[in-house]
Amino acid sequence: MKLLALFLVLFSAPLHPAFGVAPGTAQGSLQVNGEIVPLSQAYAHLHDNAEGLLDRRTELRILLADRKIPQDALAGIVFLPVRQMATEGQVQGLLLQLDPDDRRRVVIILLYPPANPGQTLMTQSLSTTGQQALKKLEFTSQRVIGEIEHRDQREPRFTDMPKLDYAVQFSAPLFHEPPITADLQGKAAQDSPQVRLLRDKARALAKGDFEAIRRLSTDGANRRNQTFLAQAGADARSFAKQAAAERAKSLRRIRRVVVRGERAVAIFADKQWANFVREGREWKSDD
Repeated sequence: MKLLALFLVLFSAPLHPAFGVAPGTAQGSLQVNGEIVPLSQAYAHLHDNAEGLLDRRTELRILLADRKIPQDALAGIVFLPVRQMATEGQVQGLLLQLDPDDRRRVVIILLYPPANPGQTLMTQSLSTTGQQALKKLEFTSQRVIGEIEHRDQREPRFTDMPKLDYAVQFSAPLFHEPPITADLQGKAAQDSPQVRLLRDKARALAKGDFEAIRRLSTDGANRRNQTFLAQAGADARSFAKQAAAERAKSLRRIRRVVVRGERAVAIFADKQWANFVREGREWKSDD
């Protein structure tokens, strides 16, 4: 059943700063089990939650990184591109996520390759009463300035949750999700190129045609899905047929498709969703 669930994962716009805006900078470092990662880059992104899929009105995302990355790596719903970049060793640092209306709580994701392949990135939740969780946090419509510090008193354990220490000051221009360019509902959503793409992918899955699935998927999705296929081995086609049947039923429950330039999301009746990216001139599945 676990591998069957993994097969369901198979289905599941650039941003530009204003002229003259100073780039984001960070001063400080992150230590993971004693290994020092200097942090020099800071990025800030505000998700407006127009899709209604997050459990907060808006979400502020702050990235403190060891290198420059594309700003749109912070765009999206939950599984942001920067997280995939971290698992592939393309960036290290900290990703902070919080409700700007409730600064007492912040979720911190360690962007650092897990000790074992297939493990998820470590997540830390900080919560306070009466004061904000970050040592300092100020932001306007154009910029976010802050400071965060954490000292872990545990002894390093390399086979368990890593020991984290960090102290970082940052300042970054505030970016936003690309504007909505289409919001399709009902029949218009069902007739959209994104949902037609999911139907094609479901048919390919039913046939066990993994080459067709590869053509219908983004490069990032294909890299992620290779892990699932390797785990399934000789049972891949059998699991694919079962997953295809479940997916075919679920497609009828798509109620809305929201397009933001080169990215889109199809929203199901139960608030699940599927992601899409336009690569070249074609829409591709990004799950």
